[in-house]
Amino acid sequence: MRTRRPRTAASDPGLRDILEELRTSIVDNRLRAGVRLPSVRDLAQRYGVAANTIHRCLQELTAAGFLSTHGRHGTRVVDFPPHRHRFGLVLPRLPADDGTYPERHWQAKVAAALAITTAGGRQIELFHGINSHPELTHHVHLLAAITQRRLAGLIILDESLIADWLVPARLQIPIVGVTPVPGTPSIGNLLLEPGMFMEQALDAVAAHGVRRTAVLGDVSVHRLIPAMQAHAGVLGLELPQRSIQTVPNQCPEWAVHAVAGLFDRPAVEQPEALILTDEMSIPAVESALDGLGIGALFQVHLANLPLPRVARRPALRLGWDHRRYLLRAMELIDAWHETRRPIGHEVMAVEHGL
Repeated sequence: MRTRRPRTAASDPGLRDILEELRTSIVDNRLRAGVRLPSVRDLAQRYGVAANTIHRCLQELTAAGFLSTHGRHGTRVVDFPPHRHRFGLVLPRLPADDGTYPERHWQAKVAAALAITTAGGRQIELFHGINSHPELTHHVHLLAAITQRRLAGLIILDESLIADWLVPARLQIPIVGVTPVPGTPSIGNLLLEPGMFMEQALDAVAAHGVRRTAVLGDVSVHRLIPAMQAHAGVLGLELPQRSIQTVPNQCPEWAVHAVAGLFDRPAVEQPEALILTDEMSIPAVESALDGLGIGALFQVHLANLPLPRVARRPALRLGWDHRRYLLRAMELIDAWHETRRPIGHEVMAVEHGL
């Protein structure tokens, strides 16, 4: 006996047309948030189809988050329709087996997204592992969400990995990106400028009243060294080339060797302040300082809020509140829906951590 396959919008053009008309009515605000839909019987008569077809349409729109059913009180448009209240956060790699990311700035954004969603109203849907392989399951889920128009916009953490296939101009969906890639994203970039952190970190060192300064981190990739040294000179700080040690982000344990190099010099030449640009290396740095018996050292750490501090020693935390970052990205997407105007580049301010 052959099993009869259920009708879907993809396999039934009539069903698809009705589904799209109802969805468009919600997206265009002709069916406003909270409004009750006509009865199934009335909709069936309007479209000249069987009641089962209308039931199927309403089920698909409910599954997509546009509608909610209230028994005898009928079916209503939800109070916060997804096309304006659900946002996609696109991450280029998959998390570890425990669900976390080794990159602390990514993990901070994931934690902030979950906190925003838990608060209610707006939701952030996570799309992990979105890169240059659009045939993978995660990409299929993202494309389905875009096709079903159940996302207000996308917040993309690395456009360079998807620029060849996820073309904003074709999607008709606003995109806010983190790194500037020519031609993308569709409205602009919300930047976390590392140069701003370094400038304020050096200002904090000068305000603390010490001079000899060292920097640990992979600052060479951002071409920050000349600007760092120039700003240090203006502030009267000592930041020679040998006091800028590279600790690759993918190998934070190398910090042990870098710290040993910083303090393998006479006491009058040893750093009085340490600027750390990667929170992942903090445990290794503290271990190295303990091993060398280094106590009094003013430290400034690049913070990825809202993650908790991982340092045992007192340190000034400077960085970006990723919850504020995501909220601002959503504001920019909202503004695009109202004006259809791009934003270009906007730089997020550095904040003090707790």
